[in-house]
Amino acid sequence: MPKQPVALEDLLRFQLAGDTQIAPDGRQVVFTLKRTDAEKNKYFTRLHRGDLMGGPSRTFTGDGHNDGLPRWSPDGGQIAFVSDRDKPGAQIYLLPADGGEAQKLTTLEEGGITELCWSPDGAQIAFAYRATPEAYREKAKKEREEKGFSPPVRVHRKLTYRLDAFGYYDDSFAQVWVVDAQSGAARQLTDAPNTHHSLAWSPDSQTLAFIANRRDDNDLSEQRDDLYKISVAAGDAKAEAGATSEPEQIAAPDGPKVGLAWSPDGQWLAYAGHTHPDDTWGGYNDRVLVIPATGASEARDLTGASDMSVGYLTLSDSHEAGGGSLIQWSPDSATLYFPLSAHGATRLVSAPLRGGNLTALTPDNHEMGAFSVSRDGRAFGILLGNATELYDAYIGEAGASGTGGAANGASELKLRRVSQVNQALLNSVLLQMPEETWLDSGEGARVQTWLLRPPDFDANAARQYPAIVYVHGGPAMQYGGQAAPFHELQWLAAQGYVVLFSNPRGSKGYGEAHTSAIKGDWGNRDWTDIQAVADYGAALPYVNADKMAIMGGSYGGYMTAWAVGHTDRFACGIADRLVGNLHSMAGTTDFAFLHGRHWKGNAWSDPADLWRDSPLAYAGNIHTPLLIIHSDGDLRCPVSQAEELFAALREQRKVVEFVRYPANSSHGMSRNGPPDLRLDRLRRNLEWLNRYLQ
Repeated sequence: MPKQPVALEDLLRFQLAGDTQIAPDGRQVVFTLKRTDAEKNKYFTRLHRGDLMGGPSRTFTGDGHNDGLPRWSPDGGQIAFVSDRDKPGAQIYLLPADGGEAQKLTTLEEGGITELCWSPDGAQIAFAYRATPEAYREKAKKEREEKGFSPPVRVHRKLTYRLDAFGYYDDSFAQVWVVDAQSGAARQLTDAPNTHHSLAWSPDSQTLAFIANRRDDNDLSEQRDDLYKISVAAGDAKAEAGATSEPEQIAAPDGPKVGLAWSPDGQWLAYAGHTHPDDTWGGYNDRVLVIPATGASEARDLTGASDMSVGYLTLSDSHEAGGGSLIQWSPDSATLYFPLSAHGATRLVSAPLRGGNLTALTPDNHEMGAFSVSRDGRAFGILLGNATELYDAYIGEAGASGTGGAANGASELKLRRVSQVNQALLNSVLLQMPEETWLDSGEGARVQTWLLRPPDFDANAARQYPAIVYVHGGPAMQYGGQAAPFHELQWLAAQGYVVLFSNPRGSKGYGEAHTSAIKGDWGNRDWTDIQAVADYGAALPYVNADKMAIMGGSYGGYMTAWAVGHTDRFACGIADRLVGNLHSMAGTTDFAFLHGRHWKGNAWSDPADLWRDSPLAYAGNIHTPLLIIHSDGDLRCPVSQAEELFAALREQRKVVEFVRYPANSSHGMSRNGPPDLRLDRLRRNLEWLNRYLQ
């Protein structure tokens, strides 16, 4: 039976593998598997296991709740993970490696756990935990509702008092904790009004290092993270008394920091970041930086010469990328492993500590979404996929094949797939491999661009199709092109549209000059690149140049609103979760705008540049029918951004509609919002496109 074009409901049929963790002996992996329950309108995540013996991967934990952060004990005998099965809140559980019943290890108050890592000796587990303030716990909320009382009053003293898709901090932040792996006795090690993250054990299991910004003005110095270490010796007098001790700061270069990793020989600390703390919009690449474990004012930069950025930077609505440790060491402390995002792909890369060329370990035109390293460093647990294969777990064997590396796009690892979680669906659904091209857009700029045709496309037929120019968010992110699955783009092509998407200037993956080309100047060089993509599409003989749309979300919504204010070439536009007015967004977004660093001036006495680059300033020029989509729960680009543009267009009697989703959806609604709302959004998008293009 021939494969069928991608359907709307396939979005909910995809199962998303994530956070692949290899056993210490390198023989098997455990990974998360997220599914959608359409009837309950919820997502559930369980653990799966695959091994080198072959056969399908097997369910490792039950369904109907959310299990995550699986971590093997150093001896491989058990797996620690976090689960919300004991609601409200989350707890750490232990599961024998050969299966059986999971045993609850912790009895924490209501809250959330965001990191989990075993001590090298297997005696303790460190974790980052944020306790829900008592006034906001389920019990307190229920009591207020029963008595008819109002919610608590919030008081804000810093600009970073909330976070999109999370909500309000209410002066409660992630702290460093440890729990005894035998007794379940848990101890809090830090107690400060800021978030602690990137936990890393010393090889002797006596000390924990972590990253935090503990400055009094940390909301105004977000990019100035510091390194700390704290004793976790079980015999420590303060630990026995249940008291916290003050961590010791480790000297390190100024700048943002994530993904801390302590070398097995105890001599080095590695992290991802850069040394430009005034860079607030991602113009500089994150590099792998290494300092002595005792601290240093300067770091060894292992990746700067590549001019590519460390991290999982590819956007998709059909993947779970970024699980596990961002940076890992080889057992001999001579090599570091990490993801590198470039040209629409994310690859596992190795770098020698002493400096030298980077080596790509996974193939090009794929996205590596998570990785882990076995005890002997010879095997890797890897999450891998591309545009036509949803992500699966693999085991990669080092030194088993290939000499290609980064130079010719080959893989340095012998890869063996150990799961096929979507194979039955992929056997019946047609996912297309996007066609790639590079466009010249002036000033020496080249724009990597991809195209999807309708499944019934016939090059010999005298037919012209409507087309869509789709712009990604960020802007300092990238589309995956051939490397990442994307249901929405595939589905739009299946509805009869030619879909064009690209990585214009401002995107990651093409060097710092490409990303920083739009610094303080949105709507200029980026707009030039988008026009080049539209020109390319319009010149294709099978595209109807009079039936083209532009659409996108977040920064893509910004560019859509900007485009229709500067040209009438598009038959319609869809601006999703847009930035419409940089002047007002500066004081309403969930992060500190930090005036004068990206755009010149400020919002209160010198807003000229902010207003110049705001689509709202050009609303009088908009004649293109525009659909505006936004969520009341969006804290990144607040719903007022949509309200302002909608009001301006309606006042002028322009053709505009404003679709407003409820507060239980956030800025990332199209990727991880409630399932029913995600489908509703796609239906409304299609109806709008069909109205003006078909």
